[in-house]
Amino acid sequence: MIRKAPLIAIAAMTALMALYPVPEAAAADPQQCLMCHGGNFDALREQTKNWKDEFGDQIQPHQYLDPNAANPHAGEKVVPDCEGCHQAHPFPIPKDYKREPASFSMCYGCHHMENFQKCSDAGCHEK
Repeated sequence: MIRKAPLIAIAAMTALMALYPVPEAAAADPQQCLMCHGGNFDALREQTKNWKDEFGDQIQPHQYLDPNAANPHAGEKVVPDCEGCHQAHPFPIPKDYKREPASFSMCYGCHHMENFQKCSDAGCHEK
């Protein structure tokens, strides 16, 4: 006798995976990352509001970033590509997985003095 409940559960999981596929490694789409990491970008920002950079300075590492704006932080609220700072991980995450530390190389492309002061305050773009 075949039990229907396990078959229905398998069919439901298959349908959900078709709607929300989980890749072997995190996708570049931030919404897929946020499904597990924060739920939404504002919630993730709240979780990291007291975070400190490698120099011990308190910063908010999760910033909206509009790459098409003259001032990327003052443009549209665009969630940046997570892989700009974080290395994608396999899914499911293996027990012995060791994550790489986040990189600020994407930020330091503009914040070339490796601080997060406004350019006018940092002394690198004085008028």
